[in-house]
Amino acid sequence: MEREEKVLKELERIKKGGPQRGHEKQKAEGKLFVRDRLKLFLDDGEPYTEFGRFARSGDPEFAADGIVTGTGKIDGRLVFFAANDYTVKAGSIGRYHGQKFILSQIAAIRARKPMVYLVDSSGARIDETGGYHCERSIGLFYYHSIMSGFVPQIGVLYGTCFAGTAYTPVFCDVLIMMKDAAMAIASPRMVKMVIGEDVTPQALGGAQMHASVSGSCDFIADTEEQAAEIVKKLVGFLPDNSDCLPPEAEAKEPKTDPAKIDDIIPPDANRPYNVRKLIEAFVDADSFLELKAKYAQELVVGFARLGGKVIGIVANQPSVKGGAIFPESSDKGAGFIWLCDAYNIPLVYLCDTPGFMAGSAVERGGILRRGRNFIFATSCATVPRVCVVVRKAYGAGIYAMSGPAYDPDITLALPSAELAVMGPEAAINAVFFNKLQAIEDKEERAKVEKNLRDAYREGYNIFKLAGEMIVDDLIPPRDLRKECIRYFEAYKDKHVDRPKRRHATIVGG
Repeated sequence: MEREEKVLKELERIKKGGPQRGHEKQKAEGKLFVRDRLKLFLDDGEPYTEFGRFARSGDPEFAADGIVTGTGKIDGRLVFFAANDYTVKAGSIGRYHGQKFILSQIAAIRARKPMVYLVDSSGARIDETGGYHCERSIGLFYYHSIMSGFVPQIGVLYGTCFAGTAYTPVFCDVLIMMKDAAMAIASPRMVKMVIGEDVTPQALGGAQMHASVSGSCDFIADTEEQAAEIVKKLVGFLPDNSDCLPPEAEAKEPKTDPAKIDDIIPPDANRPYNVRKLIEAFVDADSFLELKAKYAQELVVGFARLGGKVIGIVANQPSVKGGAIFPESSDKGAGFIWLCDAYNIPLVYLCDTPGFMAGSAVERGGILRRGRNFIFATSCATVPRVCVVVRKAYGAGIYAMSGPAYDPDITLALPSAELAVMGPEAAINAVFFNKLQAIEDKEERAKVEKNLRDAYREGYNIFKLAGEMIVDDLIPPRDLRKECIRYFEAYKDKHVDRPKRRHATIVGG
């Protein structure tokens, strides 16, 4: 009895975390204690299992060596977690802290379960992580890499995170940052010392910057409760591992009547509209969860449910830059497709794009190389794929958007669809420029130009293209949801054979 009491007493002390000053510092920064934080995520408010609790046992300064690791249930689903305890040396990585982190990763791999990281760390304790133990600590990036595409990794960043510890957030499949959080490869002080730049943590690597400029952040959360809700939604969309199917839910009718889809899409191919309205009339009500909503907004990507089953959506956004594809949206599209393909999530492409953007600015931005990644991800994806030509499908844009030549399982066209090498204005200017310039009378030139455009448009009339089997089917817009549900049902056991190779030489995602 005395031995048991001794264990229980020590466990009670460990669960209280670090010293009082650590709790006061955390409270002053408006953050929850790690065990209160876990209550927001876990079904029973407590870990299902926890290991490494006695790391640094007996030292009141280092409860569990500053990290809580174990398993918990989120809506009945078992996940592994590693959560920094900010009351212990500001969540910094010490000798056993790093070992616990890595052991949790190895356990998630063996158990084939998702991993959630609650990151609130000021970095590594330099005085404790030298030599061999340093190697044990930084090995966590190795395991992040091995886990990638095998088990889902979801991260939440709560504070400022610089240098090596900033890699854990960006290794995650999906990252949520608290609105005041920041991460960067070097701290503002180090930046000042190395290159002489004065910069604040937020300007250097704040949540808003990473969400809208670098694209490293998928969601910004205003409160810890909101961050936990986002994680719960993500867990509901993702499978346990790459050999499993995503969880199903009860089907719901769309928020907007599918009969209104034809009204949502303007008859003028150059008139903008918000593709999210089309998505609302297509997927189960309130199921769409958009990723990277602030980044490269000319492309919309996210998870949704279609008849209760999880799908990924890749959609051009005509209301932003006309839906043209830029280097940033190429990265965004490629990464999301790669994520869905890793975890058996079927893809719907909603194509309405004039193609890849042209000009010196995008060439300097690597449009060819990054656009290649978008096309590569689409071409190599083996999950069921449905391409929907909503309106414009010009040039190489349709390649990235899983067009007929890029092996979708079905290409559906709406009556507003236009498939062409380029739009009529650009095409006529390219082919007949000299002829038009030779006509001196402006009215006559305008008349000839209009006739040429009309003739060009007739060449890509969607009824003509459907008749020539360029698209597999031309459907009434109101039937889009129904048709996609049926095709995904038909291809649920899809199997694709690829040429045997170690891996492609193009880095996906």
